[in-house]
Amino acid sequence: MGSAKPNMRHMRRRLTDRGRKIVEHVARYRLTTVGVLRRVVTPGLSANAISKLANRLCDAGYLRKYTLLHPTRYFVLGEAGANLLGIGGHRSAPLGPQSLPIEYAILAYATLGKALRQRLIGEEIQRLCPWLPSALAEAPHCGDASRGVLELVRVDLGGPADHVARKCAADVNERRRLREFTNFVAQGRFRLVIITATKEKAAAVQRALDRHGWPAGLLVHFSVVPQLLSLTASRNHA
Repeated sequence: MGSAKPNMRHMRRRLTDRGRKIVEHVARYRLTTVGVLRRVVTPGLSANAISKLANRLCDAGYLRKYTLLHPTRYFVLGEAGANLLGIGGHRSAPLGPQSLPIEYAILAYATLGKALRQRLIGEEIQRLCPWLPSALAEAPHCGDASRGVLELVRVDLGGPADHVARKCAADVNERRRLREFTNFVAQGRFRLVIITATKEKAAAVQRALDRHGWPAGLLVHFSVVPQLLSLTASRNHA
């Protein structure tokens, strides 16, 4: 037991630039997979090489891995990774039955679609929108840098389309009380993104959205992440 800590410290000292990029990526997105790492962090490596690299980071305490949908694993920060970036140790726990589909859907939307997005953290959102209260800035957001658009992301966990639409309306109405938000939307700089599991559900939510009033200039985008079906099914039967 006495030799474990020095060995761990030695492994931590040897964190490479590539390893740090992976740890920082996981911190930003809350989780990742080998497929995502291959797309956006280490595109020059094979899936096997990335898997070995991620497992070494797990062995060194920088990451932890859990099952997403068998046999696919997902990685979150380990204790050493959280300490490195000054993040609370709670981020090392497996994601719960509600947070896992939400965080995975945002990860897939941002990194696996045709157009890449970046998930933004609260401080980045408030630099873009200093008028936005910190509580609202903590909601999931992505940035579409190519168009200079801030995206508020709502993930459909399988409820009725009317329920999803009401949640979206509440999100927007909470912000409509801010005069700066109305101007931001009118300038085409804000997009509401709704992630759901099927095209049919997206169409149903769109019809439900049409029954609500929206600010002029609001951009709305739907993204389909099929894995949500399995992730929400396991949640509902947990």
